[in-house]
Amino acid sequence: MIEFAQTIDKFALVCAGCGERYEASVAHCPKCPGALLRADYAATAFEPLARDDLFRFLPWLPFHDPVETAIGPVVYRSERLAFHLGMSNLAVGFNGYAPELGARNATGSFKDYEALPTLLSFRERGLTTAVLASVGNSARAFAHAAVSIGFPITIVVPESALGRLWLPMPPTEDVRLIVLRRSNDYASAIRVAGAFSGRSGLPNEGGARNIARRDGMGTVMLEHARALGELPDHYVQAVSSGTGGIATWEASMRLIRSGGFSDRLPRLHLVQNAPFTPLHDAWTLNAPIRPEENLGEQIRRIDAIAAGVLANRNPPFTIPGGVADALRATHGHTYAVSNDEIEDAQRLFMACEGVPIGPESGAALAALRQALARRTIAANESVLLNVTGNNEALIQRDFELHPIGPWRTIEPDQTSGEALDRWIDNALTS
Repeated sequence: MIEFAQTIDKFALVCAGCGERYEASVAHCPKCPGALLRADYAATAFEPLARDDLFRFLPWLPFHDPVETAIGPVVYRSERLAFHLGMSNLAVGFNGYAPELGARNATGSFKDYEALPTLLSFRERGLTTAVLASVGNSARAFAHAAVSIGFPITIVVPESALGRLWLPMPPTEDVRLIVLRRSNDYASAIRVAGAFSGRSGLPNEGGARNIARRDGMGTVMLEHARALGELPDHYVQAVSSGTGGIATWEASMRLIRSGGFSDRLPRLHLVQNAPFTPLHDAWTLNAPIRPEENLGEQIRRIDAIAAGVLANRNPPFTIPGGVADALRATHGHTYAVSNDEIEDAQRLFMACEGVPIGPESGAALAALRQALARRTIAANESVLLNVTGNNEALIQRDFELHPIGPWRTIEPDQTSGEALDRWIDNALTS
């Protein structure tokens, strides 16, 4: 195993708030405790390796030792969808499972790019387990990565996510699933995961603060640069926390610093599913995000959206290096799309590109249509549309899908305070 001291030589961490530099083992900047830390890699040139998977971008991922995998971003120029939309330069990043397009993400989502780098990074640092929260796609991806490399993890999910939790192979004891009964709330899962990590002493995966997550997601923009030799004018993605937008901004800055591309950042277009649109409201209406205010109404809105994986009540919006900074730096836009717009976009993609996409990807395409109609994107400008996942139909065609069962369940009245502490203690000892 690579010693962590050698990992530190590969990159340093830079605070997005004050610019202070730290060794790779630091979790937070003591001067700016809310700010994100970014990886500053020793390799500054953009030199992808001769591989056909995610690890072609290993010089800009925070570990040394890759593994064999089929996952990796696929970017291609669209003809049929572009023609239908009246566009001359549309690239599709297809980041799900569609062998017909060369895409083989095992869980059908670009969350595979977050999970495997995170666990490899943890293992290289000498950590032996992790705790995280999810509403579905990340849980699948981390469970798959955990089973694939034999790295034990504990995942906290709301009960509404259970239908999305399956693997294309039998689960193992490396995956412990904690299910919040009668819940659809990602923020509650994050809170319980944080409490479980703190009380058990097991390391928390970190969410948006995890550089392995962000740099893994950033490989979609790196693949556009590798495959097409340029940065796009615009980048379109549906978001929950907005971490994918932050990752794309950071990857674009690395590409510009490498010297091989124009110095203009791609403009971010970040999309949410109405009526639950906290990031869109914060950006367009200057409405503060208050995750615990009017909680019943927020949960009702989450219940109403088709793309349930886009529901995060407490995204990293105002922190240094967060979503607001990414939007400001790129002169970005946000969008709210309806369920009907999403369904129509899903049908359009299937008709034009021949593969099914999930509702979150339909949301991104629906927003692209809005942007073209509003002329926030011109028909002759270059666009990277990130199709962040598709449904399980194609995976089910090629694999037997195995549900991930709960390790423990927790009732709504046990998810906070002393009741949660008692539940955790019992779960760890029983």
